[in-house]
Amino acid sequence: MISNVLIGIGLFFVVIGTIGILRFRDVYSRLQASGVSDNAGLGLILIGLIVRSGFSSDDLKLWLLLFLLLLTNPIITHSIAKSAFVMRHGREDDVK
Repeated sequence: MISNVLIGIGLFFVVIGTIGILRFRDVYSRLQASGVSDNAGLGLILIGLIVRSGFSSDDLKLWLLLFLLLLTNPIITHSIAKSAFVMRHGREDDVK
């Protein structure tokens, strides 16, 4: 029951983040929507899968995947934002 709730909340975050990516016009707003939803949503889904499997020996792979997700997602989001800033992306969006 707990795993289903965690997975459901995680899926909710992922769907909301996907809608945010489609609706927002600005690169930085899209990054905010995708970065937060990926960390929260996929993290909750992975924790729900760990709870569902009953803390078996295979959970080490899921914990490692969760660790890598939490480590790399902010780095990738920051790299995309810095690249958009350096290329002055978004100036056309501000004028319109």
